[in-house]
Amino acid sequence: MTTITSAASSCTDPWSSSGFVEDQELDSGDLDGHMPTMKLEPDDDVKMPDIRIREGPVREAPSTINQTPLVAKRPRGRPRKYPKLSPESMAKVGKGRSKTGCITCRKRKKKCDERKPGCMNCEKNAIDCEGYREKTIWKSGKERAEEARLRSVSLPNIKLPAMINGVETAGDMMFFEHYIFRLSSIFTVEGEQNNAFKCMLLPMAVQHPGLMHSILALSSKHIDYRSSYGIKFLKDHPEVDIETLERRSLFHQHEALNELNADIERQKKGDKPNVTLPATFGQMLCLVLETLSDPNPKGLHRVHLEAYQSLVKECPPEDGEFQKFIHEFFQYHICADELIALPADRVRLSATCDDWNLPTTIVQPDAVRLLGVSDGLFLYMSKITNIRNEVRENLQNGIDPPVGYNALYAAALIDAGIREWKPVWPAGDSRDRAGLLYKQMMWVYLWRTIHPPRCSSWEPNAKITEAVNDGIKILSSFDPRDPSQTLILAPAFVLGCAAFEPAQREPIRKAIGVVKAYMEYRNSDTALEVLEEVWRLMDAKDERSWDWQTIAHGMGMDFLAT
Repeated sequence: MTTITSAASSCTDPWSSSGFVEDQELDSGDLDGHMPTMKLEPDDDVKMPDIRIREGPVREAPSTINQTPLVAKRPRGRPRKYPKLSPESMAKVGKGRSKTGCITCRKRKKKCDERKPGCMNCEKNAIDCEGYREKTIWKSGKERAEEARLRSVSLPNIKLPAMINGVETAGDMMFFEHYIFRLSSIFTVEGEQNNAFKCMLLPMAVQHPGLMHSILALSSKHIDYRSSYGIKFLKDHPEVDIETLERRSLFHQHEALNELNADIERQKKGDKPNVTLPATFGQMLCLVLETLSDPNPKGLHRVHLEAYQSLVKECPPEDGEFQKFIHEFFQYHICADELIALPADRVRLSATCDDWNLPTTIVQPDAVRLLGVSDGLFLYMSKITNIRNEVRENLQNGIDPPVGYNALYAAALIDAGIREWKPVWPAGDSRDRAGLLYKQMMWVYLWRTIHPPRCSSWEPNAKITEAVNDGIKILSSFDPRDPSQTLILAPAFVLGCAAFEPAQREPIRKAIGVVKAYMEYRNSDTALEVLEEVWRLMDAKDERSWDWQTIAHGMGMDFLAT
């Protein structure tokens, strides 16, 4: 007989109550008050009929006081392959949600794969991913309070003052750059080292705000934003547009005039005698040059030239290099004004006595910035203008002949002086060729003055035809980027007024076009418009073609041909 007993199973034993199939069939009430019984397992070597149960005394149930709880009865049957889950294990475990998804997925309440820069979830659904919020660092309450305190502290509004008077914005810097690297080089035939527009005007403008405003206004009016240069200039400065530049241009013009008027009033009252006088002349110079940009010139340049003549008599500047520069500049433009100006109802700016001759002093080449003033050539232009005004008056009054013997004698003296005149620059210099061109211009101007056309004879004279052809040859010899181009417009205009042959006109048109490309001023276009009208009258054999000053004023064009 074999007695088989079974040990009590532990809670971790696969024979636990939760792991049997028969668990659901047992009634827990049937176990109350019973001791756990042993299970007899079959044995292959034991015969079941021979097995007997040993009988013993019945034990009393032990007291449950101060004793460990009884082990639960081992259920019957085989264990479950997949144990039944307890209610505790079936409860869903809460998992914290991250807030690092993209803005779009968070709005749509969709799971985000958090791919950068845009999540694949948005891409697969053809949705524009709005990206991710900026990561914030957690800070304690004390740190946040300190940041709030710092934000509440008001800092002073610090603004750095302008380093150079008037140059305050990006547009001002563009005007300043244009003046230094482009504009200041086209007004004179001097070299880069002796350029008075840089070496004299700029240092003075740093100390005088009115002159700086005048320089910036001059520079702003010179730029043509429709030209190739202007388009490239704007591309190089994309942060500024044309509207902003035009506003700054008007601002500088307004401030320059205010400063100029204030300085003139102080000069008259004697508050600051001669302290700001050089800067005042510099501002007048800029105002004269500004008129070259006017598409509809009405003679405003003459107002500034007259103001200069009045101021220089009342407050003559001190002798020096700047005084020589200012005198030469204004006298050049005063004499060149005679090519277009009419003497009616006004006093001539460059009226010259017929007995005034050339100065005897020898002029050094380095002392000449513009042709005609220091070397005395424009003296002949003023004398020729005297004869021209007399002939015009005789034509208007019907006096025949219009050119009297006094005018012919004066013309003979002028012709002799022109033949003797020589440029001050050495032979081969482009400025020497410019001097020869001006000499040719003077002779053509004299011949055209004392030979007004008549209806009875319209055949071009061989002398004037040859003189114009020689002048055209000199015109075509200049390089398009030669600094002497700043002197070419006046002789080209005078030669054009004597170009009776149609073949002579195209080279003159081309020469004026080259001047326009170099100077980029609109007075070149105005001069060509007047010439086209003169040529039209020539072809019609109209006597009015002689008086191009009256033609220009009849067209409403009173400009400087410089």
